[in-house]
Amino acid sequence: MRALTAGLLVAFVVGLAAAGGVALTGVTGDAELAPIWISDTGRDVSANHHAPAFADGTVFAPVSSDDDEAGSCALYALDAGDGGVRWRYPLPAANCTIHSVADPAVADANGDGEPEVLAATTERELASFDPETGEKTAAHPLPNYGYTRPIVADLAPSPGRETVVVDTTGTVLVLTRDGREAWRVPFGAYTFAQPSVADFDADGSPELLVAARDGTVALLEGTGETRWRLSGVGSVSWATVGDVDDDPAREAVLATIDGRVVAIDGRDGRVEWRHDGGEFAFASVHALDDGDGDGTTEVYVATRDGRITALSADSGAVEWRTTLVAEGMRMMPPPSMGDLDGDGGPELLAPANDGTVSVVDPATGDVLATYGRDASIFTHATLADVDGDGDEEAVVVYADGRVVALDYRS
Repeated sequence: MRALTAGLLVAFVVGLAAAGGVALTGVTGDAELAPIWISDTGRDVSANHHAPAFADGTVFAPVSSDDDEAGSCALYALDAGDGGVRWRYPLPAANCTIHSVADPAVADANGDGEPEVLAATTERELASFDPETGEKTAAHPLPNYGYTRPIVADLAPSPGRETVVVDTTGTVLVLTRDGREAWRVPFGAYTFAQPSVADFDADGSPELLVAARDGTVALLEGTGETRWRLSGVGSVSWATVGDVDDDPAREAVLATIDGRVVAIDGRDGRVEWRHDGGEFAFASVHALDDGDGDGTTEVYVATRDGRITALSADSGAVEWRTTLVAEGMRMMPPPSMGDLDGDGGPELLAPANDGTVSVVDPATGDVLATYGRDASIFTHATLADVDGDGDEEAVVVYADGRVVALDYRS
């Protein structure tokens, strides 16, 4: 067991036979991170790595496998109260792979005033589902399977909002609300980092930012034209966006598999700073916010050596560094930020590849509580008020296909 870093922490172990693992709780005072429920969606697999979505009392969880048994890969709708299965959409056995269902989104894509569940799958389509019944209501073919979460936003000049989907080989498709293809751009490189839509250059109109594994980053106008294009950034696997300085433009913060973190100005693609975490660090990012309340933004970086590092987002300077896992991991998923205890202040929710999930003080890096299972984690948690108590809970997809809802009590 690793040592926790928040003062005098006491760990205890409670068996969880149904989950095939254990719960570990690091306690400072009465702090506790405990499961509300653990889904009955386990698989004989160890590489699930797509994050769930939440809306209206339901968790929409992608569960994949490398088993060709029919129904082994599916999109699940789970009751947010107890984790029970409300419906599932099984993929054909021929399409059941570890990437069978990408990160889902819940949004009104067709403009009818009702939300849909959107997910790209290995059936090489962007599928739309009724969130109540799981009925597939629409599908648009993709050149290849999807990896990232679809985006519904007012991007293109056409009326209403559009749906943006990027397949794994980097083809960008923008679909109108009636399902027509407004435009597509073949980006031409594997794309695993989440694309983003925002007014990056502060011109009053939104743009689409895409970053690829070949080190290319591009900002596309709502018409599909390239606003700027940058190469040589590194092999990007994670991306997050926000306002990190005093100018009106938005910035993108990218993390690469060789451990670099790069901040890029959205106005012109200029590199604002670089942080090198080491040749074998394998960096990941997700949370970008003012976690310590000092008026400046931080970006929280996870690296394969088991550490979380808080960087000043306007300069890349290190503010603090905390070791969550003493041994090196295959990778470390990035932390998420939210108000987990309802006190009005943020906490970091940091999953680790060894199966632990920690609540971390974003101002100091102190670990406040920890939970763990004997299964790996490869993606960030989704934070949402799943039990309706007014604060956020963490929904974590484990590599063995189980979904765990965790509640933090400080």
